This record gives sequence, C-alpha cells and structure tokens, in this order.
Amino acid sequence: MLLNWIDASQYTIDCFLLFDRWALRWIFTDLNKANWFSSEGRDYKLEMAKALFRYPYVVNYVRRKAPERADFLDEIQSIPHGEWSEEEMRESETYILQRLESFVVYAYPEVMNEVNYIRNWDSKYLYELVDLDGKLVLDVGSGTGRLAFAAARKAKRVYASEPCDCLREYMRDKIKAEQIGNVKVLDGDVKDLPYEDDIFDVVLSGHVVGDFYEEEIAEMTRVAKNGGWLVICNGDDEFKRTAPDEELTSRGFEWFRHESIEGGMIYNYRKQVLK
Repeated sequence: MLLNWIDASQYTIDCFLLFDRWALRWIFTDLNKANWFSSEGRDYKLEMAKALFRYPYVVNYVRRKAPERADFLDEIQSIPHGEWSEEEMRESETYILQRLESFVVYAYPEVMNEVNYIRNWDSKYLYELVDLDGKLVLDVGSGTGRLAFAAARKAKRVYASEPCDCLREYMRDKIKAEQIGNVKVLDGDVKDLPYEDDIFDVVLSGHVVGDFYEEEIAEMTRVAKNGGWLVICNGDDEFKRTAPDEELTSRGFEWFRHESIEGGMIYNYRKQVLK
C-alpha cells in the first residue's frame, strides 16, 4: 500500500547508499515482490535493472554490504538493456523508490518527522495508556524517537531500540543537543532484542508489530518483567479504521480508540505481562 510519505521524483537511487544491510536484504530479493509488482503489470527485476543501470557504484555497494544478495544482482544485471532511454530509466527509478518509500524515509529522519503518523501526534495518548513514572522502559523500533522521548519525560530510564543507523544517529544527536540524560539508543530488531529476560517495566512500540505477531510479541514479552506492560501506541494518520486488530485482541490486548487530528481512527493497545 502506498502511503505517499514522499514524492519519489525528488530522490535518486543514491539513497540506497544510506540503507542498512537488513534493508538491502529485503529489497534485493524477489520474495513477495513479484506478485506485488505484477499486479500493476510490471516486473520487479526488470524495473530494478532499469533503475540501477545508471548507478554501477550503487550495485557495487550492495554487493559489499549484502553479499548474500549477489545472485539477485547477477540476475538483474544479466537482463539485456536494449535501448532504454534516460526517461525510461528515470521512470523506473522513481517507481521503485515510491514503492520502497518507507526505506527512503528511514534514511532521512527529518523527512520521517513530517510523515502523517508523527507530525501531529500528541504524547497524551501514550500517557493515557500506561503509568511511566519512575519506570524502566524499552521502546522497540524507535524511529526518530516519538515514543522514547515522550516516555523519557516521566520514566526513570528509556532504552530506544532501532535497527536503522541513520535513525539511531538522529536520536543520539537530539540527546546531545537537548542534554537528555535518561535515554540510551541501541541497535535491535523486534524479533531479536539485545536485552536479557525480565528487565523492563514497560515495553513500547508503534507501527512495529504486525508482520510476525507470534515472534514479535514473544520477544517483547521475554524482556518485560512479570507484571509489566506491553504497549502499542500508534501515531495519528488519516486511515479510517473500523475495528481493532483482531490478531492483537485475540492475544489478550485491550484496545483504546481516538479520532486522529489527521482525520483517521486510531487504535492503541496494551497488555499486562503475567509469567
């Protein structure tokens, strides 16, 4: 689903040079994307071949950064380039970037701060979900720190776990500039958090859980204390949701609803951890 977070015509494939290895692994595989592109009458590998043709240095970067995707790169580079025009290659480049817009946004934190679910979000929605006073908190998939910095105003200490290097550096710069003393930024994926068992009073996330519910929730539960809380506090957007997430409610999450300033209907969730 296109979110239209960016105007891809304003970007080039050079932004791939800012992507982390895990992102390149996802991008340079046909898994799930053949059907995605064919539904629009386009071929993913052909579009990627056209998009990358003018950027051999980007291909070389991907080969070094994600060597496990060499076979995919070999395949797209073997596609005969024929007589692709500059306009045709640029159109494919823009098409690819628009459909990979979330990865582009991850590379530009200042752009991420202006996307729909962050720009007008009010921290009161987090504070209504859980008591953070004096608590040890983990924010999973922190992004630019929407939840982490809001939590830090009340919590004893907040750990911001984020797999994107550009976003980690953005948060570290903010911590230094604003002299925030109780937020620590670390690498970490929702399915493989770099923390011991039973540590946190509250484990936060927003727009993270949903690809692999069982694994993601299990890992968040693992690092939470007995009696602690899992909180999914989503940002505000314009989407007109009509019901809470059945995958979450079926796993015992309470849900809360509010109307977004962006015009959408937002559902947030919490669950107490009992071990």
